[in-house]
Amino acid sequence: MCGIFGYAGFDRDELLLRRMADVLNHRGPDDEGFLLGETVGLGMCRLSIIDVEGGHQPIFNKEKTLAIIFNGEIYNYKDLKKILIDKGYKFSTRSDTETILYLYEEFGPDCVNHLQGMFTFAIYEIPKRKLFLARDRIGEKPLYFWQENGKLVFASEIKSILECKKIPRIPNLSAINSYLSFRYSPGPETMFSGIHKFPAAHWAIWENGILEFKKYWELETYTGSYKSDDYYQDRFAELFEDSVRMRLMSEAPLGAFLSGGVDSTAIVSTMASISDKPVNTFSVGFDWSGDETSFAKETAHKLSCHHHEIICHPEDLGAIPEIIWSLDEPIGDAIIVPMYLLSKFARQHVKVVLTGEGADEVLAGYLFHKALFWANRYDRWTPNLIKKMVEPLVKVSPNWLLNKAFSYPEGLKSRGRLKVLDLIRETRSGTINSQYELLISLFDPRDKQGIYTEKLKPFVENLKGSTSINTNGNYLESILSLQFLHWLPDLMMNKLDKITMASSLEGRVPFLDHKLVEFLFETPLHLKLKGMTDKLILRNHLSKILPGDYSRRPKKPFYMPVSTFLDKKPLKDFVDIAFSEDTVRRRGYFDWEKIRWLRKNIGKDFVYDKQIFSLVSLELWHRIFIDQELGWVDKGLNSNGKSLKNSVEYV
Repeated sequence: MCGIFGYAGFDRDELLLRRMADVLNHRGPDDEGFLLGETVGLGMCRLSIIDVEGGHQPIFNKEKTLAIIFNGEIYNYKDLKKILIDKGYKFSTRSDTETILYLYEEFGPDCVNHLQGMFTFAIYEIPKRKLFLARDRIGEKPLYFWQENGKLVFASEIKSILECKKIPRIPNLSAINSYLSFRYSPGPETMFSGIHKFPAAHWAIWENGILEFKKYWELETYTGSYKSDDYYQDRFAELFEDSVRMRLMSEAPLGAFLSGGVDSTAIVSTMASISDKPVNTFSVGFDWSGDETSFAKETAHKLSCHHHEIICHPEDLGAIPEIIWSLDEPIGDAIIVPMYLLSKFARQHVKVVLTGEGADEVLAGYLFHKALFWANRYDRWTPNLIKKMVEPLVKVSPNWLLNKAFSYPEGLKSRGRLKVLDLIRETRSGTINSQYELLISLFDPRDKQGIYTEKLKPFVENLKGSTSINTNGNYLESILSLQFLHWLPDLMMNKLDKITMASSLEGRVPFLDHKLVEFLFETPLHLKLKGMTDKLILRNHLSKILPGDYSRRPKKPFYMPVSTFLDKKPLKDFVDIAFSEDTVRRRGYFDWEKIRWLRKNIGKDFVYDKQIFSLVSLELWHRIFIDQELGWVDKGLNSNGKSLKNSVEYV
């Protein structure tokens, strides 16, 4: 795992590469390397996992016509290496990086179709002065770029790009509007004007000052006939075990995040069956009734793991500014705090962790999957006479009754009731895209019209994250496909990568192996969602490898009870700053009276509490990245200007 960065179209600039490296040191504290040409500069900082001693980058081919910098892990590189050796290639390292380089030499851009893993990389064709960039299929590894007037700057994190003094720090109001809808900034834009996300499943070539993209992978709707359920169960077991086994490839200590839920339990069970040593497992809780820490501890004991547990306390939220600095862009979900604490804690013991991210996305595990699916069934099957009665009933139903249908850690209240009514109306007249966006949104158009000033109001109906997808397949598969457009790469994978790498920890996600994902999109619907039971194919598999009630545990979201922290320091201090009249009027985005009303409603509805946290994150992001106020973080904002020393190759 590494951080990569570089520029093209500039005069040789050693100091720029130095500054770009310094702010990414957390991604790779073990090693660094640079390439400097007349108009191109490349660099990387390395977290050594494979070929610890010999994997120094950049790596050149034999003729020194190609050079590569790489971030990620290629899990099938040994098989690919054998193929390349048979073709006459000679290797000087044991690293997966060199394998990618020779694949490119042999197959050109098509090399990406041979790779099984997570990656971003840059290959420089030195004689042609041509740069090739690529990102993995799902978007597990991040990559950003800025281009203007034939110049290009790219990096694993935005903060590295901002070290180029030609790039202004201007907030992107369109992306801020999208952030308030989704709690993250959907690609291809970022919240920095002019800086873009490199799209997942794409490669690009920069040549003669022009950057051109091509998509090389996408999920296809399956329209064939289905086989027996036994076939799918057996094939799932085979692919899932292969995926976990490949992700145990490491020369460094390795463990897993364990929540006690079905996803992480399946991963750790498989790890325990493969490994000849006890698995290191890590859990975080909040000391409240919604915790799964007791389940995690029970599971770890059953599997003879070395289990480690921490509790998130109010004072731990003082890390929020540092977390936002690590993320580059705000994420309006308090779950970033326990994830950050857990990653720092795990890094004291291991260098790599396997995690359960992606299981919900491919196996219909979220509440909103069920809500959308059954709302669609309701619209198709319910007579119009009954439909006319439902909306009035929802308006007057007690909260406890609604919560029977829409279980959530803190329960639906008045604001949540409006969301249910919106869904009923949208199901009647909207599209699958609008229904999906409604359920994942935090601030909806009604909220925005009330709270926005004239500065943001023009963007209310111009949602840059608005999704578009072919819905010719079945309804549930269409919902799942939507998540691959920006939910997975720009929220889930971005959050996992940035938060783990902030502690120099590598996160790996077995459920998002592309072969497993493709298989699950060809699997019958009832093996994913049957009634209100999700992930049936995974639950059936877990019941075989870990007998007991582990496979029957209901889905419980990894949820932080933010309402219990908002009125306690230091989060309360951040709220005071973000919701002060001076701050609100100076920023100019929101109506002061509406902001004051929202502040008075802390603790009255979990939707309001989530909105408050998202606005706090937005304000802290402004102060750290746009205003560049001192004192929020104690690292990474200024380079020390040291030389590249002996780690540079001149071409």
